[in-house]
Amino acid sequence: MIRMFRIDGIEAKRFVEPENAPREIRIDNNSSVLSITYQDQKNAKVSFRFTVTYSGIGVITFDGVLIYEGDAKKLYDEWTKNHRMPDDMAQEIHATIINNCVIDAVLIAKEIHLPPPIPPPAQFVQQKKKTKGSEVMGYA
Repeated sequence: MIRMFRIDGIEAKRFVEPENAPREIRIDNNSSVLSITYQDQKNAKVSFRFTVTYSGIGVITFDGVLIYEGDAKKLYDEWTKNHRMPDDMAQEIHATIINNCVIDAVLIAKEIHLPPPIPPPAQFVQQKKKTKGSEVMGYA
């Protein structure tokens, strides 16, 4: 369980003028754990970085910490030995980082005139299918 989540630093930069940006932009999100510090049997402090990269036209970076509450010894031991986290703990930690940072990244992206770092909703495209004299509307 995540007991505390805090963002300590934000950096956002646009590299090109909005009118010079390409029409197709690749947006990549990356959540990285930088370090894990053992506090006690139940708590570990996790330092992280979340980065949104806009294929050469901009970047948004968050640095922060969270407190993982659970089997902190197992988390810390696995991290110090293999520089990995147990899968279930890693999933919870990265999901928390992504869910919290994407919300703030949307607001920051708007301020520096970059697209929101979330995929647009799926769009249904109407197609006409011909079947023996009648038209059937469908979705692709």
